[in-house]
Amino acid sequence: MNVSLAGLRAIAALAVHGSMTAAAGTLGYTPSAVSQQIARLERDVRQVLIERRGRTVTLTDAGRIMAESAGRVINELEAMSAQLQAHGATVRGEMKVAAFATAARGLLPRAVRDLTQAHPELTVQVLEVDSHRAVDLVTRGSVDLAIAHDWKGMPLSLPEGMDARQLGDDVSDVLVPVTHRLAGAASVDFEDLADEAWLYEPGSVAHDFLLHAYRAAPGPARFGHMVTEYASQIEMVGAGLGLALVPRMGRGPLPAEVRALTVASAPVRRIYGVWRAATGPRPALRATLQTLADALGGRRPAAAPGGSVDAGRTGGIC
Repeated sequence: MNVSLAGLRAIAALAVHGSMTAAAGTLGYTPSAVSQQIARLERDVRQVLIERRGRTVTLTDAGRIMAESAGRVINELEAMSAQLQAHGATVRGEMKVAAFATAARGLLPRAVRDLTQAHPELTVQVLEVDSHRAVDLVTRGSVDLAIAHDWKGMPLSLPEGMDARQLGDDVSDVLVPVTHRLAGAASVDFEDLADEAWLYEPGSVAHDFLLHAYRAAPGPARFGHMVTEYASQIEMVGAGLGLALVPRMGRGPLPAEVRALTVASAPVRRIYGVWRAATGPRPALRATLQTLADALGGRRPAAAPGGSVDAGRTGGIC
């Protein structure tokens, strides 16, 4: 049976993303091109693989079997390609990198510039997404590398078949308005701020950290305005609408109305590169990870505490 590799990629992407439009965005095709590739695959295997109901497309039983098999075939081809590229030892091809907002702003511009200048045969595409979605995209094969983060005490959890390298650390400060009673302090403890109103993003690791920090406080922290972007949080702090826990990476200069206070036990985000284990030998991946680590300062990160990304998960690239 002769089948099209492009068709296999198309039906695998459709199974993962659920629509022609989403699959097309992942593959860099148009929805029409994805539909054509799947139609060709149907002719190759002489089976109906998708059903159309208005604008909705669903996989038939045969389509689900084909998509599962396609995923395995693509993974094997990906592993073979990585091994061949490692044998050639040339940094070339394309790297799709998914990263959370502050990494996209504070880390990737410099790193991508340095990487492409050092390796002109390499093309890098950046996708800015939430941290958890970045890992999901690399797990599904939509991107080559995810930039993700966790907090000490709240470790990153990876699915099977994934590897990670800790690239560096990102310290967070408490931001207060210049009129705050502690604005002139050299450092503060979270206990000093237990009765303050905090700006927060539900479900974010910063919010989880604050919930953890105040879990035993007599007067738990009160969460006020829900603000998802750090830039907006900074402006609201300046207006006296609450305090914020904001990392330094990508933060930029603060307005005159805002002060950054060091915390006695500074909250630290650990920054990771996450990739599919099968692609680990790729010279392009190795070069990208090293450039990202260099851009974060070249510091050797501390070992992660138990229960987090461990040596078994980080053994692919050091």
